[in-house]
Amino acid sequence: MAASIGNMLKQTLPIIRYLLLMAFITCYSAPAVAETLLENGGMVIKADVMTHDQNANIVKASGNVLLEWKGMSLTSAELSFNQLTEVITASGNVVLTRGEDILKGDRLVLDTVSGKGEMDNSELTIRQAGNFHLAGKKITRDSEEEIRVQEGSLTTCDAKVPAWKFGAEELNVNLLGYGTGKNVVFYIKDKPVLYLPWIAFPVVRDRQSGFLFPRVGWSNKKGAELDLLYYWAISPSQDLTLNLDSLTKRGVGTGVDYRYLRSRNSQGDFGGYLIYDLMQDRWRGQVNQKHKEIFSPEMNLRATINLTSDRNFLNDYGDKSGDYNRQTNDSTVNFLKTWQNYALTANMRYTEDYYAVDNSRTLQTLPEIGLAAVRQQLFSTPLFFDLDLTASNFYREKGSTGQRLSALPRLTLISGIPGYLNASAFAGVRLRAYNTDNIPAGETIDRNNGKALPEAGARISSVFSRIYEVNGESLKKMRHELTPEISYYYSPDQEQSSLPLYDFTDRLIHQNTIYFGLTSHLGGKFQQGDTAEYRDISKISLLQGYSLEGTRRDLLTAVDDNRPWGDLILTSETWLHQRAKFNLDSRYNLYDNRFNSVAPGLEFDNGMGSSAAVYYRFSRNFVEYLEARLSTKAIKSWTFGYTARYSFDRNEFLETVYSTEYRHQCWSVSLAFRDRPGNQSYLVNFNLAGLTGI
Repeated sequence: MAASIGNMLKQTLPIIRYLLLMAFITCYSAPAVAETLLENGGMVIKADVMTHDQNANIVKASGNVLLEWKGMSLTSAELSFNQLTEVITASGNVVLTRGEDILKGDRLVLDTVSGKGEMDNSELTIRQAGNFHLAGKKITRDSEEEIRVQEGSLTTCDAKVPAWKFGAEELNVNLLGYGTGKNVVFYIKDKPVLYLPWIAFPVVRDRQSGFLFPRVGWSNKKGAELDLLYYWAISPSQDLTLNLDSLTKRGVGTGVDYRYLRSRNSQGDFGGYLIYDLMQDRWRGQVNQKHKEIFSPEMNLRATINLTSDRNFLNDYGDKSGDYNRQTNDSTVNFLKTWQNYALTANMRYTEDYYAVDNSRTLQTLPEIGLAAVRQQLFSTPLFFDLDLTASNFYREKGSTGQRLSALPRLTLISGIPGYLNASAFAGVRLRAYNTDNIPAGETIDRNNGKALPEAGARISSVFSRIYEVNGESLKKMRHELTPEISYYYSPDQEQSSLPLYDFTDRLIHQNTIYFGLTSHLGGKFQQGDTAEYRDISKISLLQGYSLEGTRRDLLTAVDDNRPWGDLILTSETWLHQRAKFNLDSRYNLYDNRFNSVAPGLEFDNGMGSSAAVYYRFSRNFVEYLEARLSTKAIKSWTFGYTARYSFDRNEFLETVYSTEYRHQCWSVSLAFRDRPGNQSYLVNFNLAGLTGI
């Protein structure tokens, strides 16, 4: 038996050895991932096979290579890393990812110390700079920000065959600034349509100096227009835009727009435009400046300067700023200093009146200084005191000029029944003193004169409110509030023809008038799920005056003994829907049974890109005017717009604009036609996403 067992072991031992050997070979030759952690900033390399040449100090990896280092991930078929030179060489379907940026190609050489690298037959996607896609025979990275592309292309489209691209002999891209290219061909799909010897384009959203794409347009007045622009980022708190504006009918104009932020409380901008107008054979221009200086929470200075070379400049060139139809152009400087109960103001105003024959008779206020004492309680009595005091200097080339000192001290008695009735009464006196120069011949103005005109009034009002349970789908409650009030105003009749006439302050009218008013305010509580929101639904006000004697400052209503009632004034603001609002301001003459003025307006916005608005303005014997705006995105990728302003008193359209825009993932095109009296213009704007308009 023992002999038989021994013979069996001798026969099976070679088989067992063979099986153990095969198992060992199988175990160590099965797919496995080798991993190496290097000392170069925590670099990790994983691969199917990895070797380390100790003499050359080179790590080699092949098969499903993955390298991870400082937020960068690299995959390839093969990779070698020289630990002496710290250079990575990868080949075979190389993909380098860092954040959202992706670089793909055949072969990569990357210096991990300097950051320089190059990749053959590569594609680079830069998401942070506006979804840029760069492709080329070779992409070279000279630094963290500088990239060069040889025999490459540029687009911001994601499609495999992009809707557009720029092909170039060479592209240079600065990720902190802008890019340039030479010998550039613009492609639509894969069809070449335009050759450019050189191109520049912005790469990042941050402010960077560089040339912007030109603006192109055409109009009856100016002909074909080519506007070349250069943007200069002077510092983090200053920038400047320069433009050279070539107009075939007018000449060549130059413009500047300078913006600055001196400190958190000091900022402004300065703009100007100058052109030698070939049609008028003279220099013409405009200067605009705005500045705000906040010295402290209690003191500030604000200035706005608007000057033009001639009265028709805005009519010819104001389309750049949207001010082509201004009636006046004002330059102002305002200073304000406040204390707990007082406020000091200093103002200067220079006005250009474009509706006057010339500006020689336009009144200028240079300057006006005011002191106001806000309402203050006198001891523990129900009496309150306030004061308005102003000193004004008036100037004009033709007509009376001079100075005016005016003051209004006033006492107010405040009383009533808390929660039920509010009552107040006031009494004051308007004081005026004048020093007048350049009095025109034939006028009965006294050189030195003054007047004191007392005034008094009273007001009584109450508030009635009620809450209604609605329990609608979204509207749960409504609060209705009614505020009736009666007020009275009195000022005596005085002769004032010996005083100069600068503004309405110089002619205080005799009044003995009672005013009746009623305001209705409706609000609601709207609820969606657990979210509650309180919104106004409507506010409607009625006001009418009854003259016991005297006159009213009402240009549209005749006032005599037989017409004591003034216009019935109705104003309303009503939300027909959360996204639709109706406004109305109207004055109705009860005697003639007609509106002296009416101004309704309807606005709608669906919150998804479509909006509409219509406004009507009517003042009897003065103006009748209609304005309508419509914009819709009802059709995917398309936006249609229409704007019209029509003057019924002039029987013509003041402006009509038709516009349409088509937006794609990486480009858009817009068309617009603008028709104004005496001038028609066309605009075609082709926009490449991530770059700028052409």
